[in-house]
Amino acid sequence: MDKLKKRLRSKLLENPAVEMMKTDVWRIPVITYSVAFHRVKRSKMDILMKMMLLTFEQTQIRRAANLAELLLVEELFIEDLLKKMQRMRLIRLEKGSYKLTSKGHEQLKSGIMEEELEEESAELFYSLLHDEIWPEMTEPLNESGKKLPLYRYANDENLMDADRILQVLSERHDGVEAEDGYQTVVAAVNRFDQQEVEHIPCLEFQLYNKEQDIYYARVWNTWLGRWDETLEKQIEEKERLEWRE
Repeated sequence: MDKLKKRLRSKLLENPAVEMMKTDVWRIPVITYSVAFHRVKRSKMDILMKMMLLTFEQTQIRRAANLAELLLVEELFIEDLLKKMQRMRLIRLEKGSYKLTSKGHEQLKSGIMEEELEEESAELFYSLLHDEIWPEMTEPLNESGKKLPLYRYANDENLMDADRILQVLSERHDGVEAEDGYQTVVAAVNRFDQQEVEHIPCLEFQLYNKEQDIYYARVWNTWLGRWDETLEKQIEEKERLEWRE
């Protein structure tokens, strides 16, 4: 940390008009969330499946053989599709005949087939102060920020909820597989649990530019590995008048 602080200080003071007023080191909280979610695979309904659903909607069909004969398709192929459609909850057996479920009616009307995929898991790293999900840290910190004082404007008001997590997962995981012509979409967050809280060291520099007659702050965020404009702006808005006095 001392080497980093020295390097950043030297960089900031390359301009001879800049004076260092104060330096500080403190920590900010980043919460790890463990999330379980599932996606659905959306694709255009093929003609045979649409014909089968239309048939179930209009006619009583009791056996795969009857449907195979009606549609002039191999019985084994029809049996496989029936199992798939039952697994996807598009049809159900009612009094010995295949009937469309409400989901089957909806997908027949839209012409889009949705197949639920297996549950997946992810870790999300959430900064309370920024109200942002951060990427995983590429280089682990050499030292913990636990012993450092907490950032003076830290708060715990912006906690995550399922809707926000769903939004983040959708931005990360929704996409189109061009070669197969289907799209995978995050459908729901099954559960999420708050795990550990990371203590992220930040280096603060308060500076004065004599030529421009301005006071300003620079804050180095060790998780992101860059200057943190959000924290800099917050500090300046709250303290710049005091610096000038």
